[in-house]
Amino acid sequence: MNKRSVNIISLVILLSLLCFIAEVCIYYFVPQHYVTVIFSVISSLILSHYFLESSLNYDYNFIHASFMTITTLAFGIIVYVMQPNQWISFDFSIVILVFLSWFVPFIYCSARDLFDMGPRFDGYYFFFHRMGIFFLVIYLLVLIKQYFLTPVVPPYEELSFGAHNVVPFMSTATYIEETARAGKSLLPIGLYILELVCFGIPFGYYATVYLRKLKFLLRLFIVLAFPAIFEGLQYATGLGRCDIDDYVFFLIGTVIGIVLFHIMYAVFVHVANRDFTTDRVKRPAVLHFD
Repeated sequence: MNKRSVNIISLVILLSLLCFIAEVCIYYFVPQHYVTVIFSVISSLILSHYFLESSLNYDYNFIHASFMTITTLAFGIIVYVMQPNQWISFDFSIVILVFLSWFVPFIYCSARDLFDMGPRFDGYYFFFHRMGIFFLVIYLLVLIKQYFLTPVVPPYEELSFGAHNVVPFMSTATYIEETARAGKSLLPIGLYILELVCFGIPFGYYATVYLRKLKFLLRLFIVLAFPAIFEGLQYATGLGRCDIDDYVFFLIGTVIGIVLFHIMYAVFVHVANRDFTTDRVKRPAVLHFD
């Protein structure tokens, strides 16, 4: 590593640290936490643009994204553990900040690579896969937490074993019908469903990226087996709840993730005529799916 690279890395870490400190200060002093979210998006876009234009390489955006994600995640964990606290409160905006710390540099660099016909910038292939591996590590930790440590549960009491355990949406539909008839809010069940669906989206996206060379039936088996393993472990350990609805909602999210990958793939093929997940210098050809 030469002296210039060390200096750029130091600058990336310094600017990212200043951005993180500013986010924490805004979150602490401004009660409207959406302001922190807006600041995070704008500052991340500016830094991503600056790092890419000054280095002509995506590596430094990976350093920026990973540094911001880790520090924001650490901040969120500390605030969460401190609750209840009269000085600083934990809410869902911190989860959004952690996600945006990864997502904004990823989507910005993807857009720049899409329209970089030169190529002017170097290393998107490595950036994409490094970002993917980094995300999947955190994603797996989140799944473990949400399935076994602080399990996601519906807003209704767990029912005794019966048809609702094997018939999709039976218990959920029953709760929605009873809640709507009573004139109560459906927001809790909506958030519960949304959270389970969101769990499946990253799996669907990255399963398509890393398993697409496998035979279709094998890919299908893995997609169906992954959420089943988590549900089975919940049943075996007694942590969380094993329910057919949770499984189906995760699969719905998986399908959405698969569709998002194919949309991104189609855009790259249409605009740049190449596969964005492969090195365009060594493997520029477009792949075909079964």
